Amino acid sequence: GSTIKGVVDAKYKSLHPSASSPNGPQRDDLYQMAAYLGRFQSPTGMSTWSLLAYPFDPSRPEASVVEQNSPWSLDEGRRIIFATLPHTPADAVARLRSLVIPTVTPAAWSARA
Repeated sequence: GSTIKGVVDAKYKSLHPSASSPNGPQRDDLYQMAAYLGRFQSPTGMSTWSLLAYPFDPSRPEASVVEQNSPWSLDEGRRIIFATLPHTPADAVARLRSLVIPTVTPAAWSARA
C-alpha cells in the first residue's frame, strides 16, 4: 500500500483578514485540518504536513501575514502550510510542487522550524 505523507484542503475564500475572519484562516478550518492530521501517521523521521490552499486574489497581490509565517507547527511534528494558488492550472500545479516537494525530506522541516 501507499503511505499518506500529507493532506491538502482547498478553500474558496480569502486567506487575508476579513470581517468574518479578522485573523485570516477561520478557526473551523484549522480544527478540521488538525483532525485530518490526527488521522495520519507519517513514516518514522518524517513530519506529517497539511496544506490549506486558498485562491489568489488579484486585488490583494501581497502575501497575507498568515502565508508569510507559514508553516505553522503543531504537536508531534505536524505542520500546516497556508498558501494562495494562482487561477491557471499549470501555475497552480507549479506552486503546489514548490510547497510540497520540500516536505519530502525531514531536513527541509528542521531548516524551516
